Amino acid sequence: MPKPGKYNNPPWKKQFNNEHDSRGNEFNNHRRGTGLHTNGHFKPAKKNWNPHWGNALRAHLDDEDIDMGVSNFERQKKPIRGNKRHGTSGGRGRRKLLESPTNWFRVTLPYGNKYDKAFVLRSLLEHVTPIPFAPVAWSTDGNFATFYVDDYKLADKLNSLDRQIDCPDGFKLAIRVHSGSPNVDITDSLKAKLKAAMANRYDLANKALDLTKFHADPQLQDVFCALFKPIMLLTVIDIMSENIPELVALNLNENRIQVLNHLKKIDKKLPNLKILHLGNNKIREMTMLDPLSGLPIVEVVLDGNPLCTKFREREAYISEVRKRFPKVIKLDGIDLPPPIGFDIAEEVRLPPSVQTYLCNAEAQGIVRQFLEQYFQVFDSGSRQPLLQAYHEDAKFSMTSAYPYGQNPKNSSWLNWYNTDSRNILRVQDHDRRLKLLKQGNLAVVSFLSEMPQSKHDIHSFTVDLNISTPQLLLLNVSGMFRELRSGHKTAPIRHFFRSLVIVPAGSGFCIANEQLHVSNATEQQAKLAFKTPIIQTPQPAPELNAAPPAAAIPPVVPMVDDNTKQQMIQTMSQQSGMNLEWSQKCLEETNWDFNRAAFIFTELQKQGTIPAEAFVK
Repeated sequence: MPKPGKYNNPPWKKQFNNEHDSRGNEFNNHRRGTGLHTNGHFKPAKKNWNPHWGNALRAHLDDEDIDMGVSNFERQKKPIRGNKRHGTSGGRGRRKLLESPTNWFRVTLPYGNKYDKAFVLRSLLEHVTPIPFAPVAWSTDGNFATFYVDDYKLADKLNSLDRQIDCPDGFKLAIRVHSGSPNVDITDSLKAKLKAAMANRYDLANKALDLTKFHADPQLQDVFCALFKPIMLLTVIDIMSENIPELVALNLNENRIQVLNHLKKIDKKLPNLKILHLGNNKIREMTMLDPLSGLPIVEVVLDGNPLCTKFREREAYISEVRKRFPKVIKLDGIDLPPPIGFDIAEEVRLPPSVQTYLCNAEAQGIVRQFLEQYFQVFDSGSRQPLLQAYHEDAKFSMTSAYPYGQNPKNSSWLNWYNTDSRNILRVQDHDRRLKLLKQGNLAVVSFLSEMPQSKHDIHSFTVDLNISTPQLLLLNVSGMFRELRSGHKTAPIRHFFRSLVIVPAGSGFCIANEQLHVSNATEQQAKLAFKTPIIQTPQPAPELNAAPPAAAIPPVVPMVDDNTKQQMIQTMSQQSGMNLEWSQKCLEETNWDFNRAAFIFTELQKQGTIPAEAFVK
């Protein structure tokens, strides 16, 4: 038996121990608590030993590639056997690298910081050639060195080089590759670097900025600036807005951009942007381009994005692009036929909208008196006098629907109207269609009498006289009315639209055909309705003589309070351009009938009879 200490520390072992590297020592300290002898064998199994734990520990050691404490001399003399679990011929078994959704990978070099950075990068470049090698965001933490790459083939090649590169101290360079990208921390220093890199890519003459594969810019190798990160792209857009708001062309090709929802205000920041390249990114749906629709784009590149594969026909592809960018004339480098639009050389200001349109000014009196008398009777206690307002062979139909986007649960129900709604897209049965069509003045007025009591807001009316001949008038009327059905806590406000075909009858006129549509008022419409006092008690119906002469019908003067008068004066002044004094005169002369006052002003202005002093404010 050898004497203690004689052969415990032979001279050669001390000579070849790697004193500057703690990889072996760290494992020796770790293994004291794992049940291992110094020669690497397991102790005899204890009472509670589970054989699976041994397998798990071996797998952990294989995965971590921990030195078993042998010296360089022993490692060189004794070859390492192949790992059967991974099926390799020597060294640690290499795990298969899975592709990343973003195609970014983190490369970690354990103890890589112990070597010169230039040596490490040069060695890696020599082994991965001809694959382009551009490490991003090199950083060190203790003995570890970390960087990122944005290509799966490159990442897979680096993964295969684990312990294949000799280092100056005799060790093999360990390489760990995992999917991932660094966190983004926007600092003033980073903004300064981004600004400097963008300045080198800006073409002042063409007002164009090329940010193709921006993360691979040589000036930004020590920072992470991938534009698929929303916060990074927003930062870059803000730099453009502050420094080059006149930007016309922007190239964002090959930046792996996936979403654009965070760019909803880009049209405010870059209002002159007309050329946008987004090729070879990760945009999957055409709807993802909606946030950019406010830009005046005339040229766009989308080729290389997954969304392009979803269109079998190019015409459909072009149509969807033009829904977002109506002015585009060049798509993916190919000129498009000019978009269909108004053939106007330069933009012109459209005339202001008016509440009433009459194709024949001479018919104004007839239309006004007819409508006033009709709705006065309709809102009375009895609608029977309307028999004289309809032709004996008159036809009437009604439809109803909720406003687009309005939830019936949060609004007044239209059950009464929906029951008799003659929507031919929904009512397919021919007999029911015929039943819902009211024919003859008796059937029409009988149906109108069954409708809920109402009060119409005549100031909300919009009147369009589209056809006016001695034989026929085509009149469209829309506005608001309040439903006065008993039992309701609050009277709902409805919106109506009536299309009337009016024909001569004796010395007057009557309705030959009417289509009525009823819906709920929108929130905005309800706020504007009934600014004048409302008399909800049904009034006695006036006598409606058969076909009375238009001149014999006296105009109905609406009751208008002082507040409403002041609002009408302000509105008339804004729309006509007259001062408040003349606006008030115009309204007073028409008995505060705003529609009539607006019409008279338009006619007098055409004739040039309004004095200049009316427009002096």
